[in-house]
Amino acid sequence: MSAPAAPTLPERALSILVLEDEPDVAALLARLIRACGPHRVREAIVPANLPALLAETDPDLVFTDLMMPGLDGLAAIRAAHNHDPDLPVIVVSAFATLDNAVAAVKAGAFDFLAKPFGLDAVELALAKAVREVENRARQAELCRQAQARDADLNALRGQSPAMVRLRDWIAQVRGTRANVLIEGESGTGKELVARALHAGQGPFVALNMSAIPDALAEAELFGYVKGAFTGAARDRPGLIRQAGGGSLFLDEVNAMSPLIQAKLLRVLQDRRVRPVGSDRDEAVEFRLLAASNVPLEEEVAVGRFRRDLFHRLNVLAVRLPPLRERREDIARLAEHFVNRYASAHGRRVRRLSAEAIAALERADWPGNVRELENVIEQAVILSPDHLQEVPLALLSPHLGGQGWLGATPAADPDRPATLAEVELRHIHAVLAQAGGNKSEAARVLGIGYKTLLRKLNQTQEEDG
Repeated sequence: MSAPAAPTLPERALSILVLEDEPDVAALLARLIRACGPHRVREAIVPANLPALLAETDPDLVFTDLMMPGLDGLAAIRAAHNHDPDLPVIVVSAFATLDNAVAAVKAGAFDFLAKPFGLDAVELALAKAVREVENRARQAELCRQAQARDADLNALRGQSPAMVRLRDWIAQVRGTRANVLIEGESGTGKELVARALHAGQGPFVALNMSAIPDALAEAELFGYVKGAFTGAARDRPGLIRQAGGGSLFLDEVNAMSPLIQAKLLRVLQDRRVRPVGSDRDEAVEFRLLAASNVPLEEEVAVGRFRRDLFHRLNVLAVRLPPLRERREDIARLAEHFVNRYASAHGRRVRRLSAEAIAALERADWPGNVRELENVIEQAVILSPDHLQEVPLALLSPHLGGQGWLGATPAADPDRPATLAEVELRHIHAVLAQAGGNKSEAARVLGIGYKTLLRKLNQTQEEDG
């Protein structure tokens, strides 16, 4: 009885880019590739702008000649990996020497195909590449599934490229014990990132440095012994020791005084802490996650923050994007907050109107996600019981000053409002009183329903 055939991978159609300086060779290679499967092949004869071509085609696999006038094959490998670090590149060359093969592999080539080549050689190279692409796709899917089960990562909501990259970065570095510097504007979610980096590894201890005076900060961080100062009735370990085996999160670390900076630097260097009033050091082992709402390197440049401490904190660093740089996430975030606060406050609303979403996406959100959350919670609380949809009218009182609801421009606050601006404010006030019901608002205003829609749409078009 013969052994069962080994299972084969499912056929995968790849998007393949062929870089050559000889049109005949490019055409032959493309023809052989198509003979091996339903692959999509793009031939490029020494492209003038390879990064632009890679961005346009976004290939799964690249074949490149090694020696082309005006385009070095090794440079092509680097360009491909700048586009996508995991992009497999097969080098094709008539100069199949050991030195060339080694140079190509060092540059990151996936495989080496010698000229002249036949169908068998191309088929073998493609089979290896298909297997590599399939394996990487499986790994990416497993990573996505793991992230989907991770509550801390899921708290970082959004599908914009910036948020996808952030979650991938966290998943990559969270297993280390290196210190991390998290920078970003207020309201961007720095503590959420810190908790995702911590990933439940031991205790998580947090302190906001801007909310605590120096004398108290020293005692809170480093601890104290009984009798160290008036009111010290017993020994207290301090937050650094409480974070032992886990993570200490210091928010707004840029507000830290020079005294605390110097003492914290000593702790990070020696991994030992001396409580206030004690003459003995105690060993500590913890991970420091520091957050700043201003670029910390700029604070170093003007002398407000120690350079040596900055480098201790900046082992790993990440900048969180403000909400205005990821507007594609606003609707998803807003809908999430609607559902959360409708449940919390017992309201019937379950979604936002289309015009409300459009307005939210146009706002600048200087307070970032925290501001968006607050605005949505207020709108949900004010939503009448008969509504299942949050109307624009309930958002306008909170966002009218941001320049998209016809308010007087902030650049000239002393300019008298125009008649159109006054009219628009009155329309929104009546809409709010009517709970967002346009028919009722039109009746109260004494205008037709279509006239009301035209005035609202006209304003949105002017602001857009």
